[in-house]
Amino acid sequence: MRTLHFKYTEQQEQIFFESNARFNVVTKGRRFGATQGGIQFLIEEAIEGKANLWGDTINSNIDRYFERYCKPALVKSKINFNFNSQQKKLTFPFCDGFIDFRSADRPENWEGFGYHNIFLNEAGIILKNDYLYTNAVLPMLMDFSNSRLFAIGVPKGKMNKSDKEHKFYTLYLNALNKQKGYRLLQYTSYDNIFLSNDDIEELEREIGNMNPQMVQQEIYGKFVDESFNALWQPEMIRKVDALPALKRVVLGVDPTASKDGDKVGIIGAGLGYDGNAYVFHDTTGNYTPAQWGTIVYNSGKEIQADCIVAEKNQGGEMVEYVIRQYDPITRIILVHAIKGKELRAEPIVSLYEQSKVFHTGNMWALENEMLTWIPGQGGSPNRIDAMVYALIELMLKPLTEYRDMNLTTSSRRL
Repeated sequence: MRTLHFKYTEQQEQIFFESNARFNVVTKGRRFGATQGGIQFLIEEAIEGKANLWGDTINSNIDRYFERYCKPALVKSKINFNFNSQQKKLTFPFCDGFIDFRSADRPENWEGFGYHNIFLNEAGIILKNDYLYTNAVLPMLMDFSNSRLFAIGVPKGKMNKSDKEHKFYTLYLNALNKQKGYRLLQYTSYDNIFLSNDDIEELEREIGNMNPQMVQQEIYGKFVDESFNALWQPEMIRKVDALPALKRVVLGVDPTASKDGDKVGIIGAGLGYDGNAYVFHDTTGNYTPAQWGTIVYNSGKEIQADCIVAEKNQGGEMVEYVIRQYDPITRIILVHAIKGKELRAEPIVSLYEQSKVFHTGNMWALENEMLTWIPGQGGSPNRIDAMVYALIELMLKPLTEYRDMNLTTSSRRL
């Protein structure tokens, strides 16, 4: 019996309350919006005394999701709770129900207890780990006859990297074939009532520019035959809600010669006193040289950039000239991209793998490019190029094989 009155979308009601199926398989497009509904559902189940598990991709997401989705719902409903940030466990003083939070990047922490409900956020990522599903998730469903699994996510291929069938795809096939105990729900990005069709269409265009075949997977939530080997994987992109103190700020620019050409990549990033980089500003777009010169100036002023790093392959002197028409002060570093885009990006991918780069604010367009760009395929990754130039300057300087510096008069904005 439900004891709270959280608000759910029609799709969330379908997922969580219209069936008692043991295995609930939900394929979706990107930005569909399942996280808030999932956490509200588990809270309701917990205060009714049930044991629940929230499975996520990376450990750093757990505290972030708790603060963004879980805590506000509890506070608004005036529910007394305790959250142990070390154990990643949410409990309530008035009942025995609880929610354990676990991440796929720390599989050793998936305890072998039984749960009434298991919610796998981004199942396409979590279930790449065949061992985790077989030896942790499945046994957790055995203790209670009414246990339920909610595997929800964007499909990430039919096969995993070891050429075994992806467990999310296995669950999908079982549900598609109406195997007993399985239920299949399918949604696209357009089913998110909180996003306009214009927003989704823009996202679809961005993905199509990078890799047209990936549109079916990322927007329409379909399993596709091809395995997409993007340099960045979703679990590598870590986010924080606020910028820390920064000791350097750089604006990366990937210019173009005309408005009808590729987009001008304009990405701002900073180096924190903690030694990590933070990507937080994006004004990329289709501009004429006069337009992007103004936008580069305004962006640099807004983020207090101490230098502008710009590719000079698209007419080196012209690039500096355009910027100098609007910004006579900020130091300019002109980069000669003598290596291919993939080779330039690989050191930055490594920094992401080591959790040394974080995103802040609305960076979804950049993140979309990172997750859909396949080297050698599709359009030019303008945002990626601009970000790479900024992060090399912040984190990997000097890398003479990646850059050819042309320094002009500099003055750090205070």
